[in-house]
Amino acid sequence: MLFRRLASTTTTTAGAPLKGWRKYAHQFRDKPASYMTTFALLHEITAIVPLPIVYYTLDYSGWHIPLVPQEAIAEGNRIMSKLRTRYGYEPLAPDSRIMVNLATSYAVVKAMMPLRIAASVALTPFFAERMVGPLLGSFRRLFRFKKSTTTNTG
Repeated sequence: MLFRRLASTTTTTAGAPLKGWRKYAHQFRDKPASYMTTFALLHEITAIVPLPIVYYTLDYSGWHIPLVPQEAIAEGNRIMSKLRTRYGYEPLAPDSRIMVNLATSYAVVKAMMPLRIAASVALTPFFAERMVGPLLGSFRRLFRFKKSTTTNTG
């Protein structure tokens, strides 16, 4: 029963059921704002969530990026320490790998962009229909303006 409900197909005006990507294209045509909003949210979530995961994986594992010389790390930390002290933060140690891990995390997330876009496109119909649509309906019911029944007597 649950599988049948999740695997339902959309029908066109002619009555023939749409299958595959055509049913999602038909749904997108009916609700483009929900689908675009859902895609944008999923795309941003898949960009933000991996950053701390990759950073802490690099930090706790102790992996070192082999192409970054120690002199470059020391020079980068010197520049970042100058900026940090200007804004009231503690300076970085010359051998700190914080900035290298942050830059590597950013680069890894950017390199995963094709995968992130594919995941966002694949998950958009499900989240638009099951999460965003009902949420928008709840907001519409919550903020529905009621007509005033008072009359002006003047």
